[in-house]
Amino acid sequence: MQTFDVVVIGGGPGGMTAGMMLKQAGKSVAIIQENHDSFGGVCLNRGCMPTKSMLKAAKVYRDAQNSEKYGLDLSVNPVDLTRLRAVADADLNMLRHMVQGKLTDARIAVFRGKGSFRSEHEIEICQADGSSEQIRGEKIIIATGSVPAELPCAPFDGHSILSSDQILKNTELPHKLLIIGGGAIGCEFATLYNTFGSRVTLVEAMDSLLPREDREAGKTLQSTFEQQGIAVKTGAAIKSISVEAGTVHVHYDGSSATEEFDKVLVGIGRTANIAGLNLDAAGVATEQGAVKVNEMMQTTVPHIYALGDVIGGMTLAHAAEKEGYLLAQNLIQGSRHPLDHRAVPRVVFCHPEVAAVGTHEARAGIKAFTMPQAPNGRAVVDKVAPAFVKLFIEEDTSQIAGAIIIGEGATEMIHEMAVAVENRLTLEQIGKAVHAHPTHSKNVLLAVQHFN
Repeated sequence: MQTFDVVVIGGGPGGMTAGMMLKQAGKSVAIIQENHDSFGGVCLNRGCMPTKSMLKAAKVYRDAQNSEKYGLDLSVNPVDLTRLRAVADADLNMLRHMVQGKLTDARIAVFRGKGSFRSEHEIEICQADGSSEQIRGEKIIIATGSVPAELPCAPFDGHSILSSDQILKNTELPHKLLIIGGGAIGCEFATLYNTFGSRVTLVEAMDSLLPREDREAGKTLQSTFEQQGIAVKTGAAIKSISVEAGTVHVHYDGSSATEEFDKVLVGIGRTANIAGLNLDAAGVATEQGAVKVNEMMQTTVPHIYALGDVIGGMTLAHAAEKEGYLLAQNLIQGSRHPLDHRAVPRVVFCHPEVAAVGTHEARAGIKAFTMPQAPNGRAVVDKVAPAFVKLFIEEDTSQIAGAIIIGEGATEMIHEMAVAVENRLTLEQIGKAVHAHPTHSKNVLLAVQHFN
């Protein structure tokens, strides 16, 4: 049986980052990756990258449709999802090649198959043909990611009722699409399919979109979506869903009416991918369906760690990547640096974009300020709505505790606020920085100045 200093189960952004850093530090490292997937995890294969490729296409299509306001006369043809998918696949293949090259250069031992615990140090790797092998790790990192959450009343069938994984393979533009879940997944796909011509209904059980964020921002996004033609139903719960002759029939709680759709996307979030890990054999505890860890990403077994989506929480690729970096750093240096979750940006690549960091609500000691949406020079020439900017400030110190931005380039603009939250910068300190003109980021400066 081969023995390694570190065995990583899962080749996503978190597992790969930790594995490569530990290998560079002189550790012997093995990464186990399931056969059906390439390295890069959910983000590269079924999440961040394919959706962003298609959302870029949606932006180009939307700009072409609205070319008249820029003094241009462009015509567009109906969208061919097969062609879009082919372009996205080409993008992904290039990225997969790059990721594989990094692993090859790092000379990490790679094992293909399904990894599961035999004991607290031994991992069994099972192949699709039934064969298996065992390896041993002095330390083990669980980084197996997440899978789409399913509604009990609407199990995925891959054709009419789809997960976010499955809809990425869709090549038929539905006439009517229902999206269940008003979080990041639902909002991004609502933008995508509405732009391409589907009649989209977006349903969220809570009272505003992006229910984990500021309510005012959620309502602002809802209003914008509705202006774009997306039907938004908040505070609405699904009672039952049935499929008859290829048509999906949807019943809502508190209503006798039935709505019909061609397809339904269930985008209510993701759950930790722990099925088949046989955690009990290692004595690793779980909590609320995810691997239980302390702030140093240590499980209930001291030499076994877990990071990324599999521990629940933020389920963001960049959070997992940072956790992988910090875990490797701590193991190499013997340090104890936890991830400051306050400073992790939360982004949604819908239209308009949404980005937030830090606290998302006013409370004792923290006051909030919403910048009036006054056009600046860049918004005027780009012909887009001015950015919505809301700041959350510690009353005693004027330190920036959080922010949320809605608008063009919000996912880039948020990093200034992330630096402020991470380093506990004040309004005055941000206000001293010169912001280039004309930029959308000047709205952040204006918000800071108005707050003062």
